Amino acid sequence: MELLEPWLEDKNPALARELQREMCRGHVLFGLPVSPVARRQDRDDVLFTLEDGSGRVAVVHLTYKNETEPLWPRTSFFPDLDSWLQVMKSDHDEFCD
Repeated sequence: MELLEPWLEDKNPALARELQREMCRGHVLFGLPVSPVARRQDRDDVLFTLEDGSGRVAVVHLTYKNETEPLWPRTSFFPDLDSWLQVMKSDHDEFCD
């Protein structure tokens, strides 16, 4: 998969550890195994694959603090990587304008 700016490949396991640290019980990803794929260079957004066999991916806006509200970190789901690619293209157009 070719990533377009502002997205960069980043499979650093520290991103998954940070997500686990931030989530509280009740968060939509709480207890789900995830793997980082990419991060957005101009924001704290990270693309994760959900390792639950569903094929889904999620973009998570990391906050770098322990959250007590299950709404944070903000998370957007996509049924598969192809669906997310449309978002990446839109992000690229916006970033390059």
